[in-house]
This record gives sequence, C-alpha cells and structure tokens, in this order.
Amino acid sequence: MTKIISHHFPNLMLELQNVVDPRKYGQYRIEEIIFGAISLFVFKCGSRNAMNNFRSEDNFRDNFYKAFRLRLPQMDTVKVVFEKLNPQELENLKTSLVKHLISNKIFDKWRLDGKILIAVDGTGVSSYDHRHCENCTVHTYKVNQKRKKERKVYFHNVLEAKIVTENGFSISICTEWVENEGVDYDKQDCEIKAFLRLSKKLKANFPRLPICICADGLYPNKTFFEVCIANQWDYIVTLPDKSLSTFWNKIRFLNRECVTNKYNEGNIHFKQRFIFLNQISHNNIVHSWIQTNETQTDLSGKIEKYKFVHLTNIPITHQNVMQVSKAGRLRWKIEKQGFDQQKNHGYNICHKYCRKSYTGLKNFYQCCQMGHLFNQLLELSEQFKELLPGKKTRKHAWICLWGFMIYGQIDEALVVEYQKCRMQFQYKC
Repeated sequence: MTKIISHHFPNLMLELQNVVDPRKYGQYRIEEIIFGAISLFVFKCGSRNAMNNFRSEDNFRDNFYKAFRLRLPQMDTVKVVFEKLNPQELENLKTSLVKHLISNKIFDKWRLDGKILIAVDGTGVSSYDHRHCENCTVHTYKVNQKRKKERKVYFHNVLEAKIVTENGFSISICTEWVENEGVDYDKQDCEIKAFLRLSKKLKANFPRLPICICADGLYPNKTFFEVCIANQWDYIVTLPDKSLSTFWNKIRFLNRECVTNKYNEGNIHFKQRFIFLNQISHNNIVHSWIQTNETQTDLSGKIEKYKFVHLTNIPITHQNVMQVSKAGRLRWKIEKQGFDQQKNHGYNICHKYCRKSYTGLKNFYQCCQMGHLFNQLLELSEQFKELLPGKKTRKHAWICLWGFMIYGQIDEALVVEYQKCRMQFQYKC
C-alpha cells in the first residue's frame, strides 16, 4: 500500500493538508483525520468500533505511523470533525486522485475508440424508520391491504458515476446524492433528476475527457440522450423489451446486419450472434441498435441462453460490433465490483458510520470511495496477484495484514527506500 500511494499519488499528503479544516484547533491535523477515515476502509474494518479496536493496540499504531508517517486518530474524533467538514472538500480530493490516474494513463488500454467507459447507477446507502434529516427521501409500503396499514421508510440513495474496465476496476469519478430540499417539497427527488446534476458536475470536473456513458434500462429516455449529446459524450444504454414501444415497432421489419462469433473460455463454449441497425431516428435523435444473443454450453451439455439489447450513438460496423456490445455489458461492473464489494466485502458502506449527521454520512461515504480506490490499485496489480498462489483469497490476505499490523514490525528504513525508488505497477486485461 505504501508503494501504491507513493507511486500513483506522490502529492497525496499535500492535497490532504489543503483540505479546509472546519476547526480552529485540534489534537490531530486535518490530514491525519481524513487519512484515518480512509484507512478505516483500506483495512476493511466495517465499523468505527472495529477500527478503534485495532487502534487500541500499541503495535498497530506504531506500524501505522511507520508506514504512512501519520498518527491514527480515534474514530469518534473523526466523526466529530466530519459532522462539520464540507463534503465538497472530500469530493474535490477524490476528483484530484482520479485525475492523477487518468493523466498517468492507467485506464488507456481499456478505452473504447479512445473514450473512457463510465457506468452510471444508483444504490441505497442507509434507511431509517424515522425521518433522519430534512433531506431524506421516503417510500410508503402497504403492510396490510385489508386493514390499509402503511409503513414509511426513510432512506438516503446515491447516484454514482464510476470508471469501469474489463479487468475489474470500478472507481468512483463523480457522486450525486438523491435528496429532497427540506421537509416541504413539491416533488420528491429521483435518480433521473440526480443524473442531470451529476452530468453538470462531471462535465465541469472533466471538460475535455472523452467519455462513453453506460447505463441500465432506467435511462433510455429523451432527457438522458439530450444530455449526452449536449456534452459530446457517447452512450451505450440497456434497452428493455417494454421500453420505447414505438421504437421497437419502428425497427420490427427493418433489414438487419448480422455477425457471429464463437470462442471457448475455461470449460464453457460461447456462441454469439450480433444483430444491429444504424441511423434509426426516434424523437429527433439518431440511434444505433444492437442485440446480442449468446448461448453458453458447458462440458456436461447444459445450455444457457442470454439476450442483451443496447441503444448507442456509436455507428456499428462489422469490425466494432463485438467491442460495443462488450462495453455495454461492462455496466455490470458498477454493480459487482462497485456496489457489491462496498456493501458485502469489508467496506460495509450501508453501516451507519455517522448515525445522526447527514454531512458526516456523506464524508464517510467519500472516504469509502477513496479507500476502495487504493485497494483496487493494489488488488488488481500483477504484483499483488503473485502474493495469492493457489486458492488463497483476498480476504485471507487482509487477515494476514491485520495480524502483521498487530504483532509484526514494519521496517521503517525499507518504507523510506520504497518511497525513493522508482516502481512500475502492471494491470493486465
């Protein structure tokens, strides 16, 4: 981890120091507060109490200081600061980290026609049986139809834009919260409204970045298409069978081009049939349509069939049809390598890290995104894969890490040597 940070983010400590501290004074510096919160997720503790238990071990604190040259604060102290810290400060810090990776061409080998793939999707972060704050969104469930009993659930959802790649990267590049403006609102906020705000933020932060937006079946609508066209972004969006019925009727009897592909992956034989159309006008917007019919056959003869349909503004040819279809299906990376990892594999993002403060909740969420970013750069590197021979898992590696931080001794001279020497990290497809 020391190698990863010094290699990819040599100015990280300076950027942490530039975060505006909401306090007049404090026992810990602002860089120690923020990096302590990020470390909560780097070590995959899952709660503030678990991190405090690690911190209570003298050897853990000593090793932490030797590795990062920062003291590790108590997580309750971090919570108090995060309740006052402007969330935009950590959002800007995350944006700066991602810009470093883009400028260093970390994602270039996975670009589609020169454009970085960015998946957009929403997820739930926390829910309550009472109004948590004035920005809560609310949903009413019917508990009993006969007695007409209802139950209200208050929750906080977030809309994420994440860079996704074929090898497993799912890195947050922009975040927008789905939230109401005060208790008295005319219309409740939703994911589509949040996308309009997110698109403005994404364009402002990365005005010249070539982007291809990947989205699910919620997004094939005129608003989404117009936003992408106005920002000069490509898009590949999932088209469900029941969406845009007039569009489906329009293409029903058109002549379609077809490409087939066969290959083996492990013990499974894949047969793919790509059907596509270009220059289809709908609501004054020109689309390309692509449908992929995939048949998977294993050694036992078991057959599974799948269908994937996408709309895009990329002209489809016999040469790029497979790449465009694969790029559209990479949207699943934001679900599997993004949200699922953060909810179920140590980060525990749905845990209430700051139970009473919406501002604190946002700040811990941003620290989770940065902690997950550091861990992905480590876990997907070829150097890290060499540490997990046979059936050893990442979870086992983190258990070893916890044990070493508590009972081992970091060689401080070796850390200094790592930071001075030049290194190269490889991320293969």
